[in-house]
Amino acid sequence: MPHTLSPLPATDAAMPRPAAVRWAADLLALSSVVFLDTETTGLGERAEIVEIAVLDASGKVLLDTLVRPEGRIPAEVIAIHGIDNRMVADAPRWPEVYPLVVQALAKRTVVVYNAAFDARMLAQMNARHGLPQVAEEWHCAMQGYGAWVGRRHPRYGNFRWHKLDAALSAFGHACGPDAHRARSDANACRLVMHGIAASPP
Repeated sequence: MPHTLSPLPATDAAMPRPAAVRWAADLLALSSVVFLDTETTGLGERAEIVEIAVLDASGKVLLDTLVRPEGRIPAEVIAIHGIDNRMVADAPRWPEVYPLVVQALAKRTVVVYNAAFDARMLAQMNARHGLPQVAEEWHCAMQGYGAWVGRRHPRYGNFRWHKLDAALSAFGHACGPDAHRARSDANACRLVMHGIAASPP
């Protein structure tokens, strides 16, 4: 894949939180930073994006649209994000959404909660439609929050990953009624990054 996933920089294993705080603060200081989220038809190699949102550091919406997939949205996935096949019936296809994605991500630093998944989903959609890849620099807020919490997995040794709603709650924010929709989750990622950056090291 042409894009580059940029994880949390190497940290002092004994003091992960100060490094995570600096990492988040440095990203938020960039005028180029944006927050992205996608909702999909599933998790596998054939999964498609059904919604995508991009927000800037202030929360301004740069992109927020449903996407009509080629396949159907399974019932078990609808139960998670609430986007059903009727809702996307008149939505634009990915080739129509793609120019808007390019515009929203052009020369941007992209932060996502679980960036590896969303980066893969964009790559899959672009490959499916023969479109160039976009957004070369990705950062993962889930990795950053894991380092901020500082709990290591007893078997693998890496920092434990935490669900977005748990990270949001840690900074005093509650999930709204539209949780698990792209715009809401992109904003939740933004709030988590601000929370990390503003916390004592």
